[in-house]
Amino acid sequence: MKPPALGKLAATGAVLGPACDAIHNQSLLQYDVLPIGDGIAKTSLLIPPLLALTYALLGGVFPAIARRVAPGAAAAPLIDDQKLRTIAAVVATCSVIKLSAILIAAETPNALATLAAAALLQWIVLDGTYASLLIGVVVAVAGPLAEIPFMQLGCWHYYSPDYFPFGQDLPGLSSLTGPCYFAVTQDAQALGRLFDDDRDL
Repeated sequence: MKPPALGKLAATGAVLGPACDAIHNQSLLQYDVLPIGDGIAKTSLLIPPLLALTYALLGGVFPAIARRVAPGAAAAPLIDDQKLRTIAAVVATCSVIKLSAILIAAETPNALATLAAAALLQWIVLDGTYASLLIGVVVAVAGPLAEIPFMQLGCWHYYSPDYFPFGQDLPGLSSLTGPCYFAVTQDAQALGRLFDDDRDL
């Protein structure tokens, strides 16, 4: 991927990422360092640079690696036009994140399975490539774990942690963050394809 495309991904991640992230934070977590916003939209000034890096990696760097490991596609996307597919991917990601907030508020049984199914449906409908699935699954596991150092530094904490690491002395994560990370990989990759001149990305 060319540097201008990576720059666009980073800029989009810095702006779009926190806006999407804020959709469920009022019910999921509390930012303890540099918090901004209140009520229905909360984030932190730490988040824009973190998501700038995240979008550049998920949309530009990792896909090139993943295509070598998992080439090909399981299903063709239902939308051919890349711009429309990208818009749909962003809307779908926001919908998955909003669904996580609804499931938390309603204390829904099997919330993790419901949210994971919604995120997987996004991949089936809008992407369908094995490389994207591979990145999504890896990030669904590794993404939440990458938050642990920030939580140990006191940057944020989850209201009702139910996910590794367990124990009173370590910060806990919400299991619903995994499918949200999976969904974010889908719109980051769609944006990467849109921004890059190489349509074979």
